[in-house]
Order: sequence, then C-alpha cells, then structure tokens
Amino acid sequence: MSEERIRKDHFTINEANILFVVLAFVFLTFGAYVQNREVISGLLITEFGILLIPALVYAAITKKDIKKAFRLKRVPLQVVWRIMLMAVLLLPTVAVANLITIFFIEMFSTSILPPIPTAQTGSEFIVLFLVIAGSAGLCEEFFFRGAVLNGYEMEVGKKWAAVFSGLLFGIFHFNPQNILGPIVLGIVFAYLVQLTGSIFAGVIAHMTNNGIAVTAGYVVNQFDQALDLPVEQSDVLFESTGAIAAAIGIYAVIAVVCMFGVKAMIHQIKKYYPVFDESTRVKVSGKNYQVIKTEDTQIFLHPEGETFNEEVPLMATDLHRLKDVKAKIEYAVWDNRKLNLSFGQWLPVILSIAFYGYLVYVAFFRGV
Repeated sequence: MSEERIRKDHFTINEANILFVVLAFVFLTFGAYVQNREVISGLLITEFGILLIPALVYAAITKKDIKKAFRLKRVPLQVVWRIMLMAVLLLPTVAVANLITIFFIEMFSTSILPPIPTAQTGSEFIVLFLVIAGSAGLCEEFFFRGAVLNGYEMEVGKKWAAVFSGLLFGIFHFNPQNILGPIVLGIVFAYLVQLTGSIFAGVIAHMTNNGIAVTAGYVVNQFDQALDLPVEQSDVLFESTGAIAAAIGIYAVIAVVCMFGVKAMIHQIKKYYPVFDESTRVKVSGKNYQVIKTEDTQIFLHPEGETFNEEVPLMATDLHRLKDVKAKIEYAVWDNRKLNLSFGQWLPVILSIAFYGYLVYVAFFRGV
C-alpha cells in the first residue's frame, strides 16, 4: 500500500492525539459551560460540536477516505441483536470496575453522587434517550472508535489500538469515579468494531449501554411516583467501604456468569466475519485443519499436527462448503505486536493522567 493511500485511509497517532488534546480542552472549558447552562442543549453541543463535527471536518480537510477511515459498513440484523445482548451482559463487569474505583476513593475520602439527569415523564424519557443514548453513542464512537482507533492501529496494531481507544475514552469522561467502567467498555467497543469492520458495531453497543441507564432511571422514577415514595437527597453513594466491598462481590459473581454469555456472542458474531490466513484454524467433524493459503474464493487446508509436504495435495474448499458442513472457524482478531511509542506519542496520556490526579485531589481531598 502506498504512503499516499495509507494517509487517505488512516489517521496517524499524532493526528489522533492532537485532536484528543484540543477537543478535551474545548470540552473542559466551553463544553462544561454549555452543559452547566442547560443540560440537553449542552450535551448536544458537546457531542456534535466538540466530538463528531471536528473529527469529520479534519478528515475532509486532510482528504481522508471517510468510508474507510471511519469504517462505514452495514451490520446485519443477525449481528445487531447479538451486539446489544453483549452490551447488556457487560453491565455487571462495568459495575465492578466503577465500584472498585469508588472503593479506593472511600478509603481516603468520600465519594460523591454525580448529578445525572433522569426522566420523570414519557416525553422527558424520549428526549434523554435520543440525547444520552443516541447522540452520545453516535458521536463518541465516531471519534474514539473512528479517529482514535484508526490512528493507533497502523502504528501499534489492533490490540494496543483498542486499549488506547478505551483508555482515552475513559479519560475523556473526566470523572474519577467513572473511569474504569468506560475504559472496559471502550476496549470492548473497539474489539467489536475491529471484528465486524464497522463503526456501527460500536455505535449499537454504546447506544444500548447508555439506553439501559436512561431507561433504568426513568423506571425507578415511575416506581417512586407510583408508590408516592419520598425522594431522599444525598451526595453520599455508600455508607461504608464494607457496603462497597459487598456490592463488588455480588456484581463480580454475576459478571463471571455473564462473561460466558459474552464469549458465546463473540463466537457467534465471528461466524458472520470469517478470516482466512495462516493464523486461522478450521474444525470439521471434530478434526482440526490449518489454513495454508487462499486463492480467489478457494481456501486450502492441511490437517493440523501433520507434517506439511508441498507434494501432498491440499484440501481445497470455499466458504459456502465450510458453512454447509458447519465448520467452526477460529482466529484471533488482535495481533501480538509489541507496544512501541515515542515520548511525544505518550505525552497526551501522561498529561491526562496527571490532570486526573489533580481532579482527584481537588474533588476528594481539598473539598472544593
């Protein structure tokens, strides 16, 4: 692939990092101002004006292939519902991640209940669902699983690109109590985008996750109104670290069980996106084969564990025949490339972590 073609198809790490730092600054200043002034309009301005539009405009100015750089590819309905179910099954894991953060904060200070908007009426629910689930799921995915993930992949490989996409996604929330959960989700969203080759896989998972939170808030409010329960105002999340530890234990057990479902969904989704290279294993009627090569639509297999001899005819097949015999296709989405970043490429992460340390100090120790 020529260097010009690479530039059109991909962002670079430096481009992704510069966009992240600039937009993070705008988010913390102008974004915070518009959200404090009015939540709904502020969220829309933040999502579209600070995340989505600048990323798309920059891509257009630098003449990138929007379709390839942002992976604009349709996701079949058979995959959509599996992605949504994965997002649901990940909720206990996300809860454990965030509770661990809160546990450590409670060991030295007091956690704070963040002001999260919840719907009281049906119309409010629709608006919040469209804004928090719809716009956030679309705009944040196009930036973090679009520009950021795309920028890191070429230089550090898919695995580390997914990790940095999740890390920067968690950091961008700028909420010390809600950082580990988004990091976990960001990595999983990136994996789904890489597996399907579509940004919409991340959008669907993200919308599902946020949609559940909005719906849960609305249902709780309706339940309280129906029973005419008094609304207790408190900034304290938990009464003690023991209560947090107990909650972590309960959610951890549920998370372990749910992870079996997540793994099953990944295996099922892989069936719709088969990959045939030297790392691919194919299992037919209990026997394992290794992919040796592919030519056009033909796939050449060799029994795994047997000595390969070029003089021995290979087993030739194609995808349709493999589906007919219900072959199991196993391959790794992530590569094993070693992480190799320069200091300049590490700098945005280092500065973000340092700023997070300052946020924790101000919010939980200075009491400001």
